[in-house]
Amino acid sequence: MTEKHKRKLRRVASIYAVAAFTLLALLSALYFTRVRDYRTASRYSYELSFEQTAAAVSALSDTLEKSRYATGELCHALASEAFAEACAAKAALATLPFSTVEMEQTKGFLGTVGDFTHGLCARSGEFTDDERADVLALSDTAAAYSALLLDLREKAANGELEMDSREKRLENVLPSPAVRHLSDGFREAEENFPVLQELKSVASDAAVSLPQYLDTARARRAAAAFLGISEELLGEEYGYADGSAAFSRGTLTLRADEEHVLTVSDSRLVGEGSVSDKRAAAKAREILLSAGYDNMAETSRRKSGNVLYVSFTGKSGDAVCLDCSAEVGIALDNCSLYSFRAPEGDMSADLSWPLDSEAARAALPDSLTPLGAKKVISGGKPCYEYRCRDGERLVSILVDAEYARMLSVDVSREGEG
Repeated sequence: MTEKHKRKLRRVASIYAVAAFTLLALLSALYFTRVRDYRTASRYSYELSFEQTAAAVSALSDTLEKSRYATGELCHALASEAFAEACAAKAALATLPFSTVEMEQTKGFLGTVGDFTHGLCARSGEFTDDERADVLALSDTAAAYSALLLDLREKAANGELEMDSREKRLENVLPSPAVRHLSDGFREAEENFPVLQELKSVASDAAVSLPQYLDTARARRAAAAFLGISEELLGEEYGYADGSAAFSRGTLTLRADEEHVLTVSDSRLVGEGSVSDKRAAAKAREILLSAGYDNMAETSRRKSGNVLYVSFTGKSGDAVCLDCSAEVGIALDNCSLYSFRAPEGDMSADLSWPLDSEAARAALPDSLTPLGAKKVISGGKPCYEYRCRDGERLVSILVDAEYARMLSVDVSREGEG
């Protein structure tokens, strides 16, 4: 090979080397940008989860505080509200990038509140003396813990605490002395967690009436059948006082009784959505049907981040049963199940509508223009739901189908959800 050819080859090699280096530099820059965006999105997601945790515990504290003075049916209503807030706090807590060590007492307390208030929801009427004493004890503990969380939130906002990262676990385990993570604050909060007195009503008639025995094998079988996987692939988590148990599969957590899956939640961070709402809603209905609920009608959709939540209501004949509802959340990045709430409430049957829709319309104000009516069941009673217009306002009115009495009114403006 001549010297001329050698020089030519060196020039070609140099050109290819420069091109390869340039391409690698561009790819590295692109990768760095995506990683930076991912870290930013993760941090914002974790910060939002912490805000939601603090807000849910604060709301729980307020509800328990009000429950101190409740009488009559308000006791049942506030117990239901407290149960929902305890569940919301647990759900938000599950998405934080901490281990169970930093939140052991927190999860235990929220589980205790959830089980206790769920038991109160199972019946109506006044609290017993022991139950009211337990409400007072839980209220004091929730107030003290809410103050700890609000203090953590203030420190995080002031930059005194840095948000943890699942990606940098080693930094979280062996942090720099100059850097304090939010998990450090949680660990200190756990050390100062207010002492919860032993509940007095756990042996009361209300508590005993709850199913205490659970065949875990049957619950596991129901959870595995719901996901369509082998039972051995499910991890067992913990049990509930209402006779259900929690299982895990990857980032999914399922709560099941001996026959059905009651709830499903996913703790993963959902990526940018590429799935259409129509396809996600179809997937939600498919999941509901595969779970054996074929008498449900879609009633609404709402989007939160990159998750579409589809609500369904039960049907009894040609009537929509407002007392029986379910919700399915679909991740819009891969059209997978993100959350599930099994139908709640009874499907009332064998009801008659003494008045037809024209006769029941007498309950509507003359100022409204009726747009349509449909049979519904609310509170176990036959009703009509009228859609009306008043100028730019859209008014939905629920009317008793037996005595033509107005039961509820909902007002929105045209163009609103």
